[in-house]
Amino acid sequence: MVLKQNVGIDVSMDTFDVNLTLMDENFDKQCKGRKKFNNNEEGFVKLLDWIDKHMCNDIEISYTMEFTGVYYERLAYWLKSSKQIVFVVIPSKAKWYCASLSKSSKTDKLDAQALSWMGLERQLKEWNPLSLGFLNLRTLTREREELLKEKTVVKNRLHATCKKAIGQVNTVARYHQRLQIVVEQIAEIEREILALIKEDELLYDKVENITTIPGVALITAATVIAETNGFSAINNQKQLTSYAGLDVKIKESGKYKGNSKISKQGNSHIRRVLHFPAQTAIIHNKPLSVFYKRINEHKIKPMIAGVGVQRKLLCLIYILWKTDNTFDPYYEINKYHKIMKKVG
Repeated sequence: MVLKQNVGIDVSMDTFDVNLTLMDENFDKQCKGRKKFNNNEEGFVKLLDWIDKHMCNDIEISYTMEFTGVYYERLAYWLKSSKQIVFVVIPSKAKWYCASLSKSSKTDKLDAQALSWMGLERQLKEWNPLSLGFLNLRTLTREREELLKEKTVVKNRLHATCKKAIGQVNTVARYHQRLQIVVEQIAEIEREILALIKEDELLYDKVENITTIPGVALITAATVIAETNGFSAINNQKQLTSYAGLDVKIKESGKYKGNSKISKQGNSHIRRVLHFPAQTAIIHNKPLSVFYKRINEHKIKPMIAGVGVQRKLLCLIYILWKTDNTFDPYYEINKYHKIMKKVG
């Protein structure tokens, strides 16, 4: 008797390997077939035709793959549009699961097999694609992020060229032109982000609420919202901090007490966009400034308290999004007085 069936998919740029595995009542796993397809719509159609010939028709089937840049997206979106159950796991989790299998070799076929086993054994959360509006917003915020990196590179090269013993005037002029183009494109993208948000009145109102947080501006709010799909799959603050890789990783064993640090096993775009807002919030956001100073008293590195502020900011954005409220700097104080009144 078959209990579950899952298709593990290892995706690359041009092709993807699949492995269809069944689990019986004894929890034994049996491979029903493996095959390679082209990573295009024709290959997607052939995949479902092949699955129909090999699957057990009376048992629900699911698909497991991992985040591999952008190469997995077309297949994942296509499967969801075909009403399939899709699990998308972060590479680090897939890596640790594969390591637990004690396999000395690593190939695309073995990775597809490991993903299918992971889909059968683990209680994975079903993947839901970004809505079209949030997908467009994410494209713009990520494009802006890449341009900011390019701007830094060009500025550094311009600085180095100007400091040379013998400078080339035309080279300097071209670097200035290139820098100006990048700056103009960043400004253009920011206008497009604002226009896209204004198209949705509800989204615009929520962003307006979020930007009342001192230190959080339009781009920060837009990036966090886009990367989380409007927090559609986020149910609590703990889940959110884990998704962003801002959850604390603790190492302790017996008398050994390791240093605690954030896992960084999550969305790097969110962590990156929160860095400078956290620095601003430390100065201009009184509750977070008090929090920063309190944490910093017991830490050797100021960056530790800074990461704590990033986590606080992220949770504040989530709360204001969910409650449709503006930022209240006296919230904690009022909450304390209410508790004291009840106690008294």
